[in-house]
Amino acid sequence: MNQYLATMGKNRGFTLLEILVASVILFSSMAVVSLIYRGALVSSEKANTHVLISGVVPAVLNTIREKIRQQSDQQQTEIIGNGIAWDVNYHWSAKLLNLKSAPPTFDSETGNNEVSPEKYKLWQVDLQLTLKGIKRDYHFKELSWNEK
Repeated sequence: MNQYLATMGKNRGFTLLEILVASVILFSSMAVVSLIYRGALVSSEKANTHVLISGVVPAVLNTIREKIRQQSDQQQTEIIGNGIAWDVNYHWSAKLLNLKSAPPTFDSETGNNEVSPEKYKLWQVDLQLTLKGIKRDYHFKELSWNEK
């Protein structure tokens, strides 16, 4: 029994050095896990913002198409607009690239080709969408025509 008491006195707990090493390992692993979690959270928020911006694009394109076609009877060479759709700010500009007529048609009574008036307009549209500091640029062409 004396031997038991003698060995028990020597193995009563951890030394200070063992506790310090265990603490360093524990806090280092906690720091690494929190950095990984933070990175995943930031990536998830950015991906969500890009998805929200992409989801707004069809509605914004319809709005732009409608405004260009409403103003196509005028003699403008540039149209600018902006707005907000589902918390996404958008700014767009359209520049006239070309003004053409339909292909000539043959008039069988006169025997001549008839040229129709220039009424078809081709626009270069530049669109910028912004949400939470993230910007996406889109460039496309749009066709409009005069009703005359």
